[in-house]
Amino acid sequence: MAHDPSRTERATPRRRQKAREEGSVLRVPDLDAAILLWGNFFLFMALWGGTLLLLGRHVADLLARAGQGSELTEATLRVLALDVFGICLKVVLPYMGANLLLALLNQFLQHGFKPIPKLMAPKFEKLNPIPGFKRLFSARSLIELLKSLLKFLILLWMAYIVLGPRIPSLIMSFKHPLSHTLQILQDILFLLYRNVMIAMLILSLADYFYQKHEYEKSIRMTKQEVKDEAKDAEGSPEVKGRQRSLMYASLIKRVTTQVPKATVVITNPTHFAVALRYEPGHPAPICVAKGLDHLALKIRERAKACGVPVVENPPLARSLYRSVELDRPIPPELYQAVAQVLAFVYRLRGVA
Repeated sequence: MAHDPSRTERATPRRRQKAREEGSVLRVPDLDAAILLWGNFFLFMALWGGTLLLLGRHVADLLARAGQGSELTEATLRVLALDVFGICLKVVLPYMGANLLLALLNQFLQHGFKPIPKLMAPKFEKLNPIPGFKRLFSARSLIELLKSLLKFLILLWMAYIVLGPRIPSLIMSFKHPLSHTLQILQDILFLLYRNVMIAMLILSLADYFYQKHEYEKSIRMTKQEVKDEAKDAEGSPEVKGRQRSLMYASLIKRVTTQVPKATVVITNPTHFAVALRYEPGHPAPICVAKGLDHLALKIRERAKACGVPVVENPPLARSLYRSVELDRPIPPELYQAVAQVLAFVYRLRGVA
């Protein structure tokens, strides 16, 4: 698909998640193949001794049974076939199981364990040959073809570097004992495998960065899409207005029900208002209501209507508003200032 020049913004986490749900994930088959190639190399280095011993023991057993001169019948052939099949399973199953675990681990480390239903669902539109021909002759298909050709030439060159200088010595080794020939062949195969692995790793890493760049381009967003997503995340203005209305109604309800229970209301006098309730025996007064501007006015009006003392103390009112939460006691550093206000209130009431 051609790159849209208007898509200049990096994909947001939400866009990435949506792309993943649609089956669009970063896939680098060459990197997967290189990891499996290296994994099988180390696996073979670890298990080849045991594998050869197992093969040798079973081959010796088969040869011993063949030397007994028993007649070949359908029953003996069936037993022989089952034995050979069992030997093959014993040899191959450890490698197959290890490869399966390695492939699963590789996918888990790259993408996490998050099944994507859309990737597993059948896509019948792919049976239509017309889109298939379009994909076959697209620019992306041409790039992939050139990449494959380049990789083939590089691997061919690596093989030539290893095999070219050693072919004469390998041919001459046939004049020597078989063990000597096998040793030379083993050394050549080891060098060939090692060089191919290194080349595959380098090529797959280069392809990984290329595929990652292309993937990032494919999920880029336009500026408008980023703005629309931000709006969706924050909510529409109507919804936010409704939320503010509900919040304000809740605060007004608190003012109506809790301010009459307050012991004192401390004000700025116009911008801040904090209603405190103190009950003897409790360690500290509790904030039952607080507000700014219009809400502060409502608190003052409700307090005056209910006969709750209103005390003007701007510094204390600001400190209380910023430091105490609703239904929580005041902080210790304000004990002394609030105690003086309460003493003043009690004197007014004739309590103190």
